Amino acid sequence: MRLSFSGLGLITLVASGFFIWSWDVHFSSGPMKSDSTIIIPVGVGLLEITEILTEKGILDQPLIFKLAAKLSGKSKTLHAGEYFIKAHSSQDDVLELLFKGDIVLRKITIPEGLTSLQIVKKLNLIDGLIGKISQRPLEGTLLPETYKYIFGDTRESIVIRMQQEMAAFVQREWEKRHLNLPFKSIEEAITLASMIEKETGLASERRLVASVFINRLNKKMKLQSDPTVRYGVPSLSNKKRLTYRDLKRQTRYNTYKIPGLPPTPICNPGKASIIAALTPANTNFFYFVANGTGGHFFSKTLKEHNKYVARWRKIKKRP
Repeated sequence: MRLSFSGLGLITLVASGFFIWSWDVHFSSGPMKSDSTIIIPVGVGLLEITEILTEKGILDQPLIFKLAAKLSGKSKTLHAGEYFIKAHSSQDDVLELLFKGDIVLRKITIPEGLTSLQIVKKLNLIDGLIGKISQRPLEGTLLPETYKYIFGDTRESIVIRMQQEMAAFVQREWEKRHLNLPFKSIEEAITLASMIEKETGLASERRLVASVFINRLNKKMKLQSDPTVRYGVPSLSNKKRLTYRDLKRQTRYNTYKIPGLPPTPICNPGKASIIAALTPANTNFFYFVANGTGGHFFSKTLKEHNKYVARWRKIKKRP
């Protein structure tokens, strides 16, 4: 049976109309009224991707999307991952997003001064990460920083990156260290840095605090750092004020009782504290005590220090 000229013309007209309509649908604003985030699982094909986009309200003409993906040659190279889709994105916008693999980069910030256990607990609560951390990292081996990750990354991979960043940073700074420091290893430098981290949050004080500890180490004086007492007795970690009895506890970490540095770091120090430990200020200070305003009084002699301690005690008694 032969089609008449008028029949061929009708088919051509219909095909042309369908093409124009499809083109318009593909490039026009989409139906989604608000921004949305979607997950494209690993291993799914065009059919499953189209179904996900349709269920999320991103597509209202899925057939057109599938045709466009196949005709453009992009159907075989659509990437899995998490995507941020803007409201009213066109089909072409969405197809291009998946073709380029413009997946969402998430961020996690690890504050300075957390213990490795605290960091592990924090990572366990982070949405989008998967898997368990097989072993608690050694104290002082994780660099506090902001890390980017994508949906589906493992918690173990974040730990490995933190360890690599710490090792690389400390090695660079170790090469710049002051001469004649009273410690011989990177591990001891990180231990000192961890104490500095827990003693002060003021950038202007870190190298001063470092100088006190360095001066005391050189004189074979006990370091007498309260944070080491807290670390050695977990039940004291959140205690606001340590008592004389607390300071007398015999632990491996109590620097009121042991000589020199504690056996390991007491937290994971940040970059500034590590730099301070390796390049301390040049002072004659041997003591420091809180000044009531977030900083410290620094003293050269015990007599001077005791005056500041008395002043601090009066400050603490104020209502």
